[in-house]
Amino acid sequence: IEMETDIEEETAVTEQPKLGRVPLYDFKNREYVVRDGKVVEATEDEAIRQWVAFLILTKKDKFDVYKDIDFGTYIDNYIGMRGNNLGFVASEFEREIEEGCELNPFISGIKDFSMEVDGGKATVSLTVIKADETELEVISDV
Repeated sequence: IEMETDIEEETAVTEQPKLGRVPLYDFKNREYVVRDGKVVEATEDEAIRQWVAFLILTKKDKFDVYKDIDFGTYIDNYIGMRGNNLGFVASEFEREIEEGCELNPFISGIKDFSMEVDGGKATVSLTVIKADETELEVISDV
């Protein structure tokens, strides 16, 4: 007796989660954008940019809401470092941002990180590699 069996292999298809509704934030004025009495929604790119900016600006371990998810950076530890320490600061800050971006399923990595310091102000520039492999420029003042 001959038996024929058809075995179907199931291939796991990982679907990218949907972003959902994200309110647009104006970092310059430090407030959410409201037009005609309604909160403006961010596009996907705007939402990813502002997520990275919030990651950069949020002090790690300071707010209970982020306690167990490792969100934020230790930027306060680096304020006031000068001279030869700037290379170390930029390297550590890049590492912290890269590790933080691993929390976001819409981001697969970062590249082209740079940090410019002018007096007491720093500007971070980087390219986010989105999960769909497209790239997005992010610039954030610290």
